[in-house]
Amino acid sequence: MINLNDEKIRQELVRRYLNAETTFEEERLLADFLSGTGIALSAEEEDVLLMLQTSNLIGWPEISEEKADEFDRLMQRGSIKRKIVALPWIVSAAAAIICVVLFLPVYPTDNAEKQPEISTSELLEAINILSDVGTNDMAITAFSCNDGFIIKTTTSNEPPSSFMLKRCSDGISIELKSQ
Repeated sequence: MINLNDEKIRQELVRRYLNAETTFEEERLLADFLSGTGIALSAEEEDVLLMLQTSNLIGWPEISEEKADEFDRLMQRGSIKRKIVALPWIVSAAAAIICVVLFLPVYPTDNAEKQPEISTSELLEAINILSDVGTNDMAITAFSCNDGFIIKTTTSNEPPSSFMLKRCSDGISIELKSQ
């Protein structure tokens, strides 16, 4: 029989356990000793005790029938309360969804009434065309307005120019007009 009261033997068994070199009987003996001893355990021994507890080698005390019934009764009462508490949240969420659906403004989806805006790529294409026509020292600025964009060009040797970029009435093509 192994004398685990001897610290040297116990530490050797702990080392072997951590290296997975122990038998089931040695692990059972170590579990019984570490869980029932009154001596101060080292950090390694405490770690081994935790591992042995999770491996079910250390038995848990039996629970009486009375305690088990009381636990079941308490758990059942808690689930009813949780259901009752959750009910107002569900009703509130349903009311919020109904309000959003009923009061959300409906916008017309007819494309003939609303012309699409000018995209960034279309604006950059118009700026690229103006830069190809102008000189190397041209400065181009663009400002959004109600119908489209106002594009201004300035150079060092010419007066500033202003152009209006907007979508045509067909809703597909765009036009660039000098102002």
